Amino acid sequence: FATARRQMSGAFSRTTTTMKAEAGQAEVVLVGCGAPNRGMGWYHGLQMVEKRCPSASLDYVVEPWFMGPGSTTPGGPEFLECQAEWSALGVEFATSLSALPPPQAPRLALISGRTADNPGLLSESIAAGCKCILLEKPGAP
Repeated sequence: FATARRQMSGAFSRTTTTMKAEAGQAEVVLVGCGAPNRGMGWYHGLQMVEKRCPSASLDYVVEPWFMGPGSTTPGGPEFLECQAEWSALGVEFATSLSALPPPQAPRLALISGRTADNPGLLSESIAAGCKCILLEKPGAP
């Protein structure tokens, strides 16, 4: 965590531009961000916030655990700090895919959830208008 703070202007990002898909970019929904500096979902989100993926715009993060009962568990306070920083950049947060507005650009779900949850998250992503799915390993049971 301290290393991330030294490398970045904020604890979780280097940029001050806002997020929203532009022409030629996919509107990305990160499903299952996980704990900062520990979760693969968080790392993928960081790559998009730092503009390392020019064809992707991190527009939404769906994280039911740390935005709900896990907010006071290990990793919860760090997630809430990350949420505040990324929200200031225009990333919107939700506890479920059904809470998202209709897509404004081609929508991609980057699913980085618990293995047992991933089949349901896949179905929910399709229902939320995602045309492409990137399923982080190990995928589904």
